Amino acid sequence: MVNSISSMSTSSVQSTSTSSISDEEKKKKAEEEGLFTSDNNDSTQTNTTSSTITEDTAQSTASSYIASLKAQYPQLASKLDSYLSNLDYSTLCAEATSISDVKAYIYNETQSYFKEQN
Repeated sequence: MVNSISSMSTSSVQSTSTSSISDEEKKKKAEEEGLFTSDNNDSTQTNTTSSTITEDTAQSTASSYIASLKAQYPQLASKLDSYLSNLDYSTLCAEATSISDVKAYIYNETQSYFKEQN
C-alpha cells in the first residue's frame, strides 16, 4: 500500500513561432538535406567577425563545394560548372567572412537549379 502520494509541480512551456525561420535553421536544414556540409575547420574563422577570406580560399572552397554538389546531382553538372566559371570571387570575398559563408552564398545562388529538378 502507498502511504502518501507526493504532488509534482508542473511548469509552463513556452511556444515558439515557426513562421519565421532563422538563417541558422536554414543552414541546418540544408545540411540535413546534404546540400550544405559543415566544415569543422571554419570554427576558428566563425568566431572572428572582422576576418575576411582571401580569393584563393574562396576559390578552393567554391571548387570543392561545387564538386560535392555535382557528385550529388550529376544532372546539374553543366549548370554548376557554368556557375563556377562565372563566379565573381571579389564579390564573394566581400560578402563572406568564413568558409561557411562561402558555401551559403553558393547555395543561395544555385538554389534555383535544385528547384528546377523537383
